Amino acid sequence: MKLFDNRLFRRFLLSCTYALGAFLIVASGGSGSGSTDDSCRLVVSAIAPVAGSDEIWVGVLSELPTGEFNSVVRLKRDGSEAFPPVPLARGFENVIRTIAAAGGVYVGGDFSEGIFRLNEAGSLDNLFDVGSGFNGPVSTIVPAADGSGDIYVGGFFSEYDGVIVGGLVRLNVDGSRDTGFIAITQAIQAVAMAGPPYLGSVYSGGYVTPRLVRWSSTAVSDSSFKPSPAIGPVFSIAPALGGSSSVYVGGSFDGGLYRLSNLGATDGDFSSFNNSVRKIVHTEGDSGDIYAVGEFTTYQGSAAKGLVRLNDDGSREINFFPGTGFGNSDGTVPFGEFASSALATDTSGDLYVGGDFTDYDGTTADGLVRLKNNGLLDPDFEARISSETGICTDGTFAKDD
Repeated sequence: MKLFDNRLFRRFLLSCTYALGAFLIVASGGSGSGSTDDSCRLVVSAIAPVAGSDEIWVGVLSELPTGEFNSVVRLKRDGSEAFPPVPLARGFENVIRTIAAAGGVYVGGDFSEGIFRLNEAGSLDNLFDVGSGFNGPVSTIVPAADGSGDIYVGGFFSEYDGVIVGGLVRLNVDGSRDTGFIAITQAIQAVAMAGPPYLGSVYSGGYVTPRLVRWSSTAVSDSSFKPSPAIGPVFSIAPALGGSSSVYVGGSFDGGLYRLSNLGATDGDFSSFNNSVRKIVHTEGDSGDIYAVGEFTTYQGSAAKGLVRLNDDGSREINFFPGTGFGNSDGTVPFGEFASSALATDTSGDLYVGGDFTDYDGTTADGLVRLKNNGLLDPDFEARISSETGICTDGTFAKDD
């Protein structure tokens, strides 16, 4: 899905929608056909586990017979809703790009202000005051690791609350900008807190050179970190575990994924994907294994349709078998730009995967699945996402009575 086509036209349509007081938002890339059949579709672009719970926050576009419905929803472990979805009627395109759970949940994307925070019960948290917010899309939100409650925000913006900034800012828990952190950068797609011995530092990655930087807590770029080979664009960053100072970097470059040392040199053999890696997350526990999701179809020459689990030496985890992987009935890529953040593990070791797909390993799976740690579908999870007019479950739309 292309997020920026016909932007002015969508602004006009949204203004009409507001005037009518409706929640059916015209979002980027959808059909909005208004057909009367019972089909529907879920496209999940962001997932964040709820701390201390088996529930998850989800950013979703529901393509319904009655139109399109962007929303944030909190799901229970069985896939049912903890409470009705929060409609996203806060801007022009309304595309959700990222979700970060921290107390409540931060939501970022392509809408007016670019960011907001919900309380755990789904209501808007007005204590988080962003003023006029960001003047461009927010791509990633990462809680600071120092216990302050602050967050790092990266994206395709150049202003925050009317003040010129770079593409990476730090916000205080009340929404004010941390004026001691001024990063001279732009077009940021990924942010991650650094591991030891660089605690307090933060990595950023994106589209503009330098595409991967390690920043100090005062936004000074670390000149000792010199990624080699030069990589980018960067879509995802994850520090290695087990006391290592290495960092995983995924993106649209030759090989798709590298693990780099604390100085930026390659560390291990990971660069064997035939296409881009969109998201990297660690498995639950301290194994050091990672999951990678993206536009690739092979890893080290073997089939890997969009998802793979790797050991910390770069070898493929043979006990995780996703079969034929993810597919899409209309032939589009299940893990393209729109679904760049939809990957998360839970405390049980299961894996949530969201994207623009309609099946997994030959089984109907509409936009969101939970996989066991062996790669099999968890039959106890079935996403059921409602709008103001009905519920979408595995491609079927049931109208509310």
